[in-house]
Amino acid sequence: MKNFKELVVKANELIEMPIDFNLMQLKLFAKIVVSMRDNPTEEFYTFSIKNLLNDFDLTDTNYTQLRLATKGLIRPVVIKRGGGAEQQKAFFTDVNYSDKGVISFKIHPDLKPLILNLEKNYTKYYFSNIARLKSAYAIRFYELLKQYQYRGERVLPIQEIRLVLKIEGTKYSKINDLKRFVILVAQKELKEKTDIYFEFEGIKEGRKIVAFKFLIYKNTRNTGFIENGRTEALENDVKSDLTNEQENLLFKLIDEYKISDKIAKGLIEGVSVEQVEKNIAYSESEYKKGKVSKNFSGYLVNAIKNNYASRISLFEEDEKKKAVDDKKKKAVKENKAKLKDKLSKSFSKEQKENFISSLDDEAKKKLLEDILEEVKSDSFAVTHIKKKGLLSPSASLPIITRIDDFAGKKEAYIKEKMEEAGF
Repeated sequence: MKNFKELVVKANELIEMPIDFNLMQLKLFAKIVVSMRDNPTEEFYTFSIKNLLNDFDLTDTNYTQLRLATKGLIRPVVIKRGGGAEQQKAFFTDVNYSDKGVISFKIHPDLKPLILNLEKNYTKYYFSNIARLKSAYAIRFYELLKQYQYRGERVLPIQEIRLVLKIEGTKYSKINDLKRFVILVAQKELKEKTDIYFEFEGIKEGRKIVAFKFLIYKNTRNTGFIENGRTEALENDVKSDLTNEQENLLFKLIDEYKISDKIAKGLIEGVSVEQVEKNIAYSESEYKKGKVSKNFSGYLVNAIKNNYASRISLFEEDEKKKAVDDKKKKAVKENKAKLKDKLSKSFSKEQKENFISSLDDEAKKKLLEDILEEVKSDSFAVTHIKKKGLLSPSASLPIITRIDDFAGKKEAYIKEKMEEAGF
């Protein structure tokens, strides 16, 4: 029987160390931390290989994988000291297998103070929070954010994320890759399987993202399962006579949404798998929109029973239709404005050219002199007009003001052309 209430306690210094442990090694280390707190004076910490595989939801076929993971624990880690000094020490000095199916670990004595007799600057959590996680990055993010849960947020520079998670070289060097393969993976797993979840946003310097701000929330939907646990006997009782697909959904309802075993089984047996899945997705969507009260479990039960996902209210239909109509109106308005601007410019250009063509050379010369006098305070306009003459855009306004009833003619022209275009 699994123990869901094993408490892992680590110094924050240990949590923030750059440790290149894979998924199984991180879980192994957490189990050893639990054992050390229970038996602080022991020299070796011993485990049944069968029990470890069971705790990690693995089978005997994963024995070789476990053995390789234990060997990888004997590696140095960097311990920072005051004044910028560093030391390298191996967490474990010995890892021994016996022919009786047990494995024992001996931790370096200098590292014990980071686990035992901690009075401040430490983080604690139930092992069940990480037991079901499938990503090493998810475990590391869980610990880093759990450490700051009391504050509700934590800012982590990108370089620090890469350092602590041991993401080296050019791996995930693009921000989108770091988000997709590391942060979003951790976000999904923590929300589904732990007692916290997070949202995040980029922090920029100029146009470049240099850090992420993580907003940390208590995951009330998982707290009951994690803190209270569920026995294997009960698991076997509720899942009898169900298909594999139904079993997976059953424990999803129990583990992730805190629906009681009896109610969850009734739902699974009473409606189709498709109806359960659709209403889980629908309820999640409504929850994100803020339309679900704190009692998410109750809402989800009613959604599955009454098949909320199959209903689209008249209000929602109206909202969709209104959104389409608004989009069309906006497009029409934008096209109308573009055409009006185009007509205004073409009319002004044509009228200006006609006015200039109607003048003889002497009148053109006089007009140019008059315009230069009018704009003499604008050095840019003077320079441009001297270079381009009356065809300069800077001369347009002074010329237009000399055309009889220009505004009225333009308005009539634009109105006529807009009507021809159907506006």
